[in-house]
Amino acid sequence: MRMLAAFVGKPWEKRHFFCVTILDIEPHALPRRQGKYHMLRRCLPESRLPAQYTRVLPQFGRIHMLKRSCWPVLDVVLLCALCLAWTAPGYAASEPPGFAPNCSGFAQDPLFGPLWPGTSEQKGGRRSNALAAMVPRLALRGKALATYEPRKVGQTAPTLEAVFGLTPGAQREIVETPFAQDARGVVLSPHVLATVAHALTPDIVEISVAQQANVQTVPLRVTNMTLVARTAPGEEGVPAQVAHVNAPYDLALAQADSQWSLQPLPYAAVLSYGTGDPEKPTGGLQAGDCVVTLVTAHNEKAYDTGQDRLVIGKVLAKVPVATNYLTQTKLNVNMFTADLAVQPGDSGSPVFALQAGKPVLVGLVSATMYPTAMFTYVARIDPLLALAEALRLATSGQSKSLLVRSPPATSPEQR
Repeated sequence: MRMLAAFVGKPWEKRHFFCVTILDIEPHALPRRQGKYHMLRRCLPESRLPAQYTRVLPQFGRIHMLKRSCWPVLDVVLLCALCLAWTAPGYAASEPPGFAPNCSGFAQDPLFGPLWPGTSEQKGGRRSNALAAMVPRLALRGKALATYEPRKVGQTAPTLEAVFGLTPGAQREIVETPFAQDARGVVLSPHVLATVAHALTPDIVEISVAQQANVQTVPLRVTNMTLVARTAPGEEGVPAQVAHVNAPYDLALAQADSQWSLQPLPYAAVLSYGTGDPEKPTGGLQAGDCVVTLVTAHNEKAYDTGQDRLVIGKVLAKVPVATNYLTQTKLNVNMFTADLAVQPGDSGSPVFALQAGKPVLVGLVSATMYPTAMFTYVARIDPLLALAEALRLATSGQSKSLLVRSPPATSPEQR
């Protein structure tokens, strides 16, 4: 740092001096009468003031300091306020919409926790029965008319004509045969259960024929049928009636005659497609999201043990994929594909995902390729939500009964 001093023109006693501060030294207020001892200062003649490097002090005066900018202080205050708002419970940042790919939320749930692999209940073979009243076993029993062609002794292998019942001169018989099939359902609200449509409609019946292997065929017409919801195998159960069947989407609703032993699911049923614009929905189920289902536990002989087990998986695709000849006629656009390892008899089992850290119902098990391949097809619950709410209001007496009435017939004279 260089300081300059010059003396020109006037006598010593008449010279006026000005105090100069080099700007590379931080300026600050000076104590009165002590400024020359407080910082490096020099005197310059009045005629040689380098204005670009100096500033002038009045005689016996004090340096007027430049005001510091308040913006850095305001930035720090604002940053602290944002940090407090971020950590405060009432102002915590909301989670992004959609479903979670991490399954750990199910392990922390009070109902799913005891079923989680690795827990003491699961290791000891003790599984929670808390969900049994919410996910009952559905038993469909009845009789149906069916037709078949008796095979003669020593008859050769069947032809395609015989398979389709078109053998020339063949005699077909029509009989009434019993049928039985089991599935699972889920209680959405008191008296209202949801399941898959094929669980309430027999698609194959078996006919016992003397001196011949049993014949499996498609029923012509169901003559009588009963539906019972049970919380355990062998229990008397609660009778139920079929209220709605959506065969194209493989969804159905049933109405229980009473809510004895049944309990509504404590988890919400949500739109798995997302919300908002149908072309660009927000928060829909995506590939990689975690899904679980509650299915029946079987022993080595495939008998129902009366217990439930939790099957954990991921969404593989938002549409049905990797179909084969067993599943391609049973799938529809309202399904998504998951890698849930389910078995026959698990149809109608509820499928859950995690939304905002809580389990939610997103669909029902409809079909599977397991164990041939790890592909399971889930019917989305979305088309049933409005109908289930309407049925709940009807059964609770808050609205008129859901009855579809045909218009009264008119006579030819009134036409």
